[in-house]
Amino acid sequence: MTLQEPKPTPPIAGNTRHLSLPPGTYSEPVARQTGPLDARLPWVIEFRVVGTTSILQTHVSDNMLLGRLDNERKIFPEVDFSPYNAGQLGVSRKHAMITVRGHQLMLKDLGSTNGTRLNDSVLEPNREYRLHHGDQLMLGGLHLQIQFSVVPAQNSVRAAQAAELQLDATLPKLGRGERVLIIEDDINIGEVFRGSLERAGFKVTLVPNITQGLGIVFHQMPDAIILGMLGGDLSGLDLVRYVRKQGREDRRIPVVVVSSGAGYYKTQAVEAGADVVMGKPIAVEDLVRVVGTSLK
Repeated sequence: MTLQEPKPTPPIAGNTRHLSLPPGTYSEPVARQTGPLDARLPWVIEFRVVGTTSILQTHVSDNMLLGRLDNERKIFPEVDFSPYNAGQLGVSRKHAMITVRGHQLMLKDLGSTNGTRLNDSVLEPNREYRLHHGDQLMLGGLHLQIQFSVVPAQNSVRAAQAAELQLDATLPKLGRGERVLIIEDDINIGEVFRGSLERAGFKVTLVPNITQGLGIVFHQMPDAIILGMLGGDLSGLDLVRYVRKQGREDRRIPVVVVSSGAGYYKTQAVEAGADVVMGKPIAVEDLVRVVGTSLK
């Protein structure tokens, strides 16, 4: 299921182009340590087409075929790279498969014409390799970067996975004990945000609603505020306005809004005084970086 419409180029019909790729021998990809989402199954996987602004976002399912659409042969990949000139770039119709194994994503080349590379290592066909957040993937000549993202939990299974997230220590230490207030009504997502920021060196308070958030602000103004909101929740904008009225000239409290709302609502958040507005889904590394930069 595609979440974000790309800006495609017309797909090129015909057979897969054979590329003159540099020779390579099968080798084990370098294990990457790229962030807390490596510890558990992500909800959304992003394929970022390197060298362009295109991002293909897909909900994680048990089996995801990567390749090119072919209506005549009835090949309908879950992740279709046809709009990205995939045929000319050597992507096969059935190029590779991503499969869920427990809480891990496994990648397997399906005997493609031009092969698959993971972090510059050539993958042996029909063998599974673990996929990590931040991996570099080559399907023939199509260069992709893999990103895992956080989205609100959709059911009890996803909620349980979020609650069980075990964070590693690979996030940059950007904090020096600054107090960060998180207001997020989805407790599972809030726990992911809190754990990530604590790993990065911040002291975090998490509350589930605006009322409790205002109580914290009245008692002692935090050093930064993360406001997770749904579009149309105007009470969150009132909190932003209040924080701006209380601010001193020598100390501006950074307010980061994380919202699934439409563009008009995001504009309202900026007009109310938010410093940064980030859309869901969001990678926790991006959130940590934004908070760290805002506090410098």
